[in-house]
Amino acid sequence: MQSIPFHIAYLLTRHECVIVPGMGAFVVSSFGGEKVNRWRILSPPEAFLGFNSEITHNDGLLSTSLAKEKKISYTEANLLIEQYVTNILQSMKEGKQVHIPWVGDLCLKDNKKLFQPEKTVSCNAFNYGLVNFSAPYLKDIQNSQQKTTSLSRKKNKEIVWIPVSRKFITYTGSIAAALALMCIIPTPLNNSHRTQYASIITLPVNNEIKEEKAISTIETEKTAAADSTLFIQKETETPPSEVTTPVKAVEFYYYIIIASLPDQASAEKTLTAFQSKGFENAAILSSGERRRIYANRFENKTEAEKALIQFRKDYPANANAWLLKN
Repeated sequence: MQSIPFHIAYLLTRHECVIVPGMGAFVVSSFGGEKVNRWRILSPPEAFLGFNSEITHNDGLLSTSLAKEKKISYTEANLLIEQYVTNILQSMKEGKQVHIPWVGDLCLKDNKKLFQPEKTVSCNAFNYGLVNFSAPYLKDIQNSQQKTTSLSRKKNKEIVWIPVSRKFITYTGSIAAALALMCIIPTPLNNSHRTQYASIITLPVNNEIKEEKAISTIETEKTAAADSTLFIQKETETPPSEVTTPVKAVEFYYYIIIASLPDQASAEKTLTAFQSKGFENAAILSSGERRRIYANRFENKTEAEKALIQFRKDYPANANAWLLKN
């Protein structure tokens, strides 16, 4: 009987109405996504799960699914469902709230059956992974790109290379050398110093020294000008861009779920029991208010489905294990 809630949840992913004979029918109501003009947000299609206590006839859908999975006859499957419904109705008459895993909660109030669906029901499995997303106007995207481009241009300062000819550098160096010589040679203050001025001009040794200094000054200025030209050329070269290899992230994992519990304490206690039985890879997966225990997880869906089939064969006591994509 523990597998009956699983069959109800599984059938809700493929049918709009699943009838539990003698208790009622779970009905899936869906509507398409809508666009909110104010915020420009697109919503995916959604589905809501309800309960109708007036539909109690046996359409054979749940019985057939249970008989196929348990490998029993159709009559035996109906007996299991009847016993399951009897226990639920008795608990509701006693004032208890009955929890149907993966589906929701049922209770009896004023002789009416009230149903509260799970926060994350299984009836919207086809839409799993779809979320709301913003769809801005094209003009907003273009304005944003223009602002980004203008900012990047301000940050990147361009270095312009100005070509300078060697003749111009030589001419400039000669003028600088002549000015340097004029500063070195002293000028007379009055006629009384005429003799001293003439003696300084006629000294051959001093003239040779001055000529050597002028030549060295011109060569130094030429070297500095050439170095500045090379520096400008190096600055204009564009550094090579670094090539990075993108790392592919895992989008989904596929978990083999073997138990589902309502709180952390129960989950830890059940996890310890499973680990003591040899389930070394078992762990707890939290989803909303539920705590699920999985035996193993996989990145590939095909491998996960094969592992689930083999797991049910190896551990018949856990034949109700199912696959969760998260």
